[in-house]
Amino acid sequence: MKISCYCGEMIFDSTDNLPQKGRLIPDQDWLAMFDALEVQVVERLAAGTLSFEAACMQMRELICSPVRGIWQCASCGKLYVDDLEGQLQCYVPANEETDQRILRGR
Repeated sequence: MKISCYCGEMIFDSTDNLPQKGRLIPDQDWLAMFDALEVQVVERLAAGTLSFEAACMQMRELICSPVRGIWQCASCGKLYVDDLEGQLQCYVPANEETDQRILRGR
């Protein structure tokens, strides 16, 4: 995937582990995701009614369900976020001092 930033640069998303790519989970979905993990995965795995492989797949589905993509332009710092319909929305940094590496891992 390529995102054409308003500044003219390209944001590339061709693999995983990219410093300009992240995932956003809305706060309204955060606790519900953990509750679902406990009930649908942990409890069933502990009870022996769910195999380890099925638990891993269910866990990934539950974690990925509320996730939206987010990308940052390394040149100007603009953020591009998938909205609820999967359309990109652009957010502009407040000033030039805004960190342009906000999505990098620790």
